[in-house]
Amino acid sequence: MAVDIIKLYVSLLSEFFIFSDMAVMRPTPTEGGRAPLLPDDSNSLTTAHYLMKILAEIQDNVNEINSMEISGEVTSSLRGLLDSAKWGFEDVLVHAWVRGTFTRVSGV
Repeated sequence: MAVDIIKLYVSLLSEFFIFSDMAVMRPTPTEGGRAPLLPDDSNSLTTAHYLMKILAEIQDNVNEINSMEISGEVTSSLRGLLDSAKWGFEDVLVHAWVRGTFTRVSGV
């Protein structure tokens, strides 16, 4: 039962933050020139700050669950979640940075 709960946790976070394997991931679609999950008025600095906070929370949860030593499958699954989060957040941050650079250059 614990393994099923962990799998649901991983799938919930993966679905909400649009995590997937970087080897098969297509470029993130943008809506009107902005990355998904970003407010219209965010910049790369505030985006980086909050992504770091979210990643720290995910890391804390992964460490707590791994300390319970439920199974090797759970450890592997959580390690994959953390790797996907790092890559996914990097992609979001790059989109925020590019959007900010484009806005400054074009004056829009």
